[in-house]
Amino acid sequence: MADFTSAHVREISESPLWAAAGDILYATADDAGTVLTIGDTNAVLQVSGGLPAWSTGALAVDSGGTGATTLTDKAVLISQDSGTDTVGSVALTTSGQVIIGGSSGPQAATLTEGANVTITNGDGSISIAAAGGPSLGLVMALS
Repeated sequence: MADFTSAHVREISESPLWAAAGDILYATADDAGTVLTIGDTNAVLQVSGGLPAWSTGALAVDSGGTGATTLTDKAVLISQDSGTDTVGSVALTTSGQVIIGGSSGPQAATLTEGANVTITNGDGSISIAAAGGPSLGLVMALS
């Protein structure tokens, strides 16, 4: 952080800067005072070429964003396996869907019934029931 001296005050007073509410005063590479006017709604202050600048649009993943300007409704965020460090989404739009991992990446899927197993998918729920299994008639005591 630069220390301000009387020389800095003199430079500013000799070349007055006019700023409005929300504007940012800063020094250029040649130490000349200038003004960055307030940015648009949702603009983000970034550094470009060593100077402050407003930016809009998607914030890159390596800067803490998702790299997307919109997201899919009713979806979960996943990382892509393309090597581009992008974030994607998988929509869960059917009752009972869960995220299942696979070699091609995470996908939305539902569980599959099997012999003597029933699956009932509800809005926000999954019921799994087993029926008709063998009865051994044994009682096991655990200690």
